[in-house]
Amino acid sequence: MKKKFVLPLAALGLMVALAGCQDGGTNTSAASGSGTPTSGSVAASSSKMEQIKITSANNAKTMVIGTTLQLQADKDGVTWSTANADIATVSTSGLVEAKALGSVKITAKKEGFKDGTITIEVTRPAPTAKIDWKDADHYSVDGSYTRSNRGPGDTPVYSKSQADGGECIGYQGTGDKETLTFTSTAAVAAELTSSMGSNNSVNLADVWKIKLNGTELNLAGKRYESDDSSGNYTFQEVSFGDVNLIQGDNVFEIEYLVDDSPYLDNFYVYAKAATTITSKPAAEKQKIALPEGADKLTVAIGATATINCTETGVKYTSSNTDIATVDENTGVVTGVAKGSATITISKDGMIPNRVTVTVTNPSEVIIEAESESTLVEYTDGATVPSYKTSSSGGAYVRVLPTGTTLTYTFPAANAGNYNLTMTGRNFSRDHEITDLSQDAEIKINGTAVNLAGKAWAYATSNQSLDLGTVTLAASNTMTFKVIGAEVADTNFMLDSFIFTPAA
Repeated sequence: MKKKFVLPLAALGLMVALAGCQDGGTNTSAASGSGTPTSGSVAASSSKMEQIKITSANNAKTMVIGTTLQLQADKDGVTWSTANADIATVSTSGLVEAKALGSVKITAKKEGFKDGTITIEVTRPAPTAKIDWKDADHYSVDGSYTRSNRGPGDTPVYSKSQADGGECIGYQGTGDKETLTFTSTAAVAAELTSSMGSNNSVNLADVWKIKLNGTELNLAGKRYESDDSSGNYTFQEVSFGDVNLIQGDNVFEIEYLVDDSPYLDNFYVYAKAATTITSKPAAEKQKIALPEGADKLTVAIGATATINCTETGVKYTSSNTDIATVDENTGVVTGVAKGSATITISKDGMIPNRVTVTVTNPSEVIIEAESESTLVEYTDGATVPSYKTSSSGGAYVRVLPTGTTLTYTFPAANAGNYNLTMTGRNFSRDHEITDLSQDAEIKINGTAVNLAGKAWAYATSNQSLDLGTVTLAASNTMTFKVIGAEVADTNFMLDSFIFTPAA
């Protein structure tokens, strides 16, 4: 039977003490007598190490792509390293070469010393050329750059305080295009970028298809990061990548894949060899002209009407063929179903124009409040203001001072009794109308319409108000006169008057 050997505690303590004295006879134990060094003692030893200091000429910490910067350490024999060689490399002698945009940390190491570090910011050189996107040729599929009932209108030039010069390009829709042409005096490699801004962060490949001289660019990984979702974002420069420019005219085209994408501010060319870049602004376009009042057309279901456009060589397209169709060449419109559609009139080299077509039931009559079929004026001669929004004819009439009289003359296909409906909005919480007869007077061919007890409450969308049965002749005159404060000088807005044949 083997005997167990037990080492006395005193002997064990002596062995630990001797082990602590093996290195030069110095005991590295803590002052408390513990045989194990504490974390505090290690930290204290490390804090006594001297840190390597790094300097550069003129204390430079910013570099331009393609340049070099010599770093010096205050200790000999250091080892240099970079945290990201894609942004900047560093040689064994501390020479830094800037490769790409970004921020990178350069480190100097030496045994027995704390690491020294310096952060270098790599930037682009000054651009070879800055081109305003307003120089582009603007193309719209539907003839308008208006989105959500607002926007610039005929061109996409948009006022935005954050943009360079206070203007940018925006409100394009799916299928629209922006085409910039610029001349290079040499065939050179270059980087192409643009400053852009948006409420939302986006992958460029999701919103645009981009071509240079007919060749599509790869937008994979190209992204705009918004810094604010409330409209106070900054315009930021985003790269479209490296390309090869040709000597002569270069054509850069953006095709929109969605209705919403970042606004465009300036286009930048960073040539990588000597050249001169000059923008070639697109020729100014004239808008296709329409006679006064021809931008609105009413047609009954199954009936036809011709758009009054004197420009030759135009093409006509309908926004909704379920409501109204149009002959591409002649502009003859056919009513299909009750509702509203937009006919776009287009021609190469010109700004398109549009006609709003209202399709009615047979014999139904619709009068738009802002109609220009007759001169609609204030009683003092000033033109009635229109507020463009989602109304049936494209605008409301609003802010009507007491005494204002609106006058409309219109035909009816069949004389007789009609049910009259008035549409519009009361957008003022403080002026809810409980009796329209106290605020307005409507007469048709001199006969007053009974408005007693007709209420018009506050609402954020269009309302229809049944005004009862009236009698129309073959030719008619209707007046709407403001006589009370609930309509006058408030956000009461007139949209249309609809006459439907009574049963």
